[in-house]
Amino acid sequence: MAPPPPATPSAVATEAKPPTSTEAMPATRPDVLPPIDVGAWVRAGSIFQGSDPSKINDWHMDNAYVELHAGGKVTKMVGVTLNLNANLGGTAGLLDAIISFDFKDEFHVWGGHLLVPIDRSNSSGPFFMIPWNYPGNFANPPGTVFAAAPHEGPFGRNNGAVVWGDIAGGRFSYFAGVFDNGGVAGSPLYSGKLRIPLLDAETGFWGNGSYFGDKDILTIDVGGQVQPHGSASAAGDKAYADINVDALFEKKIPGGGWFTADGAYNHFNVADGSISDAFYVLAAYASPTVGIGNIQPMVRYQWEKVQANTGTNPWNLDVGLSYLIKGPALRVIGTYSHTRLGTDAAGDALTANSIQIGAQAIFF
Repeated sequence: MAPPPPATPSAVATEAKPPTSTEAMPATRPDVLPPIDVGAWVRAGSIFQGSDPSKINDWHMDNAYVELHAGGKVTKMVGVTLNLNANLGGTAGLLDAIISFDFKDEFHVWGGHLLVPIDRSNSSGPFFMIPWNYPGNFANPPGTVFAAAPHEGPFGRNNGAVVWGDIAGGRFSYFAGVFDNGGVAGSPLYSGKLRIPLLDAETGFWGNGSYFGDKDILTIDVGGQVQPHGSASAAGDKAYADINVDALFEKKIPGGGWFTADGAYNHFNVADGSISDAFYVLAAYASPTVGIGNIQPMVRYQWEKVQANTGTNPWNLDVGLSYLIKGPALRVIGTYSHTRLGTDAAGDALTANSIQIGAQAIFF
């Protein structure tokens, strides 16, 4: 019998090779994880205002703040975030300590010391909003602070856990969390929000008060909170609750500029003498590139109502001008603020005026 013909080149090319151990057992392959992210974020500001808050006749530093960020993946589904911060008074502390279970885009569970999900202002933080100061805080006069903000904790954080997810690639997002201030006598705080983008999608746990020309945005957020025994007064305590709605519209315009409109409303169930209602509206325009950045004028109006109206319903007007060298990653801003706090015993208006100058830089 004649020997079989030699194998053709094509037959040799298709001859099967034995699998390696890792190919035969995919579970033994090491996960290829992204590198650890690190970053440093810095803000520094000063204010022109005298001991008489109605007069602009003195100057002092009012803000020097830094955040150090680090985070990475332990496995493809489990991550760790550690962020630290320090401010002008020399105090330093923990900003975030999060272990995150990211099962899929539609379902995440994050726990530790983390952001309280309630509204856009808290999720964006000061670095990613157009004004220099958070809305709802009129702190220009020394010793006088009117704060209209949901229950959160230092820097908007608290100890707890959040379930959240992005549906349909960020066309709808949900956030629901429970938080505790660490005291066994206190009741837990339940907090959550829904995010509904109508133009470009928004994704992720964090948020932006502006996308600085990167997106065309029309998004509505609805949030709420409840905490049993969360609001105290001389007459006793009562349940605290908040319901809020905010909307962000941002549209790119030809030449590299963009227009922004933003607004929010909060209603609080609180003890008498506290703020029960608050809102703000904002408009801003960023020019096409001038030199190495964009010029962005801004105006914001805020108003607050005191429960069991005492005649003190404060309002505030901010007029700002920013130069965005690298969007939010490198910018300088000047802001004139006028605040009306009500009237004194003689019926005269209590007012405050200030000029703030600030700069921020973000390094990843």
